[in-house]
Amino acid sequence: MVTPSVKPLDLISKDQYEEIKKKEDWRNVLSITLSWLQMIAAITLFYLFPNIFTFLTAVIIVGSRQFSLAVLAHDGAHHLLFSNSRVNDWATQWLCSYPIFTDNRVYRPYHFNHHRYTETQEDPDLVLSAPFPVTKKSFTRKVLRDLTGRTGLRRYGGAISSILKTKGNNLFDKQLKILEKIHGFLLTNLFIFLFLSLTMHWSVFFLLWWLPAFTYYSLIIRIRNIAEHAVTPGNNDFDNTRTTKSSLFTRLLMVPHNVNYHLEHHLFTRCPWYNLPKAHQMLIDNGYADKMCIENSYSDVLKKAVGA
Repeated sequence: MVTPSVKPLDLISKDQYEEIKKKEDWRNVLSITLSWLQMIAAITLFYLFPNIFTFLTAVIIVGSRQFSLAVLAHDGAHHLLFSNSRVNDWATQWLCSYPIFTDNRVYRPYHFNHHRYTETQEDPDLVLSAPFPVTKKSFTRKVLRDLTGRTGLRRYGGAISSILKTKGNNLFDKQLKILEKIHGFLLTNLFIFLFLSLTMHWSVFFLLWWLPAFTYYSLIIRIRNIAEHAVTPGNNDFDNTRTTKSSLFTRLLMVPHNVNYHLEHHLFTRCPWYNLPKAHQMLIDNGYADKMCIENSYSDVLKKAVGA
């Protein structure tokens, strides 16, 4: 059973806490813009120079930047993307969540329950970490499902099935409720489709927008889920969540926006992503290093999670 949550001011001073809570909106204007520009650049590179190398490069970059949008949407769910709440929720939905078929209205309460009940039976994300450790054969099958699109098909198929089961007072009311749930996804993806069709070719939308979402993006999500909570001791708030150190290359292609500092995020939920390294150092300086669940690399995490 997890012990009661520690409070931020039990761990750091009030001045330190105010420092890591500080929001700098320009960072997220830049981050959102760069994520989209990087995807456009990667797709354009393949369109102009079509070969297997530029194709795989585009799949990896687009998939990783889609995950980048998901991480920013996660900060938006915590009201950390922008200081103005209306701007925060609008940008989270229309620039980050809707294009990748997620919805902050659904994700926010779900995710808050994850924080409230981390690694307990009430944790809605427990299913993601509970199966580990697994055998190498089992993990290989999971990775193959990710890279062949089967995981993505299950994820998006399940979401669509759930939406179509929406109940209404009558058929018209049901259709309105379904449309209300998916209108953001339809509009943003229509815009992306038209943009790619007019500037390049309509097929690029399916080849280099949705194929990465079904493949590389799925693999990133799996590795992230393993690293954050799988095979942690789970005794208290310092070791039911993990922070994983990462190289610049790993951060670029798999763990953008300091998402690897997950323990710090759980301890300080009002800390924006760009202040998480600072929060990490504060904890170290305040003498909590021995209590914290920290791994030196993602390969170290996978060695613990795979090979049972």
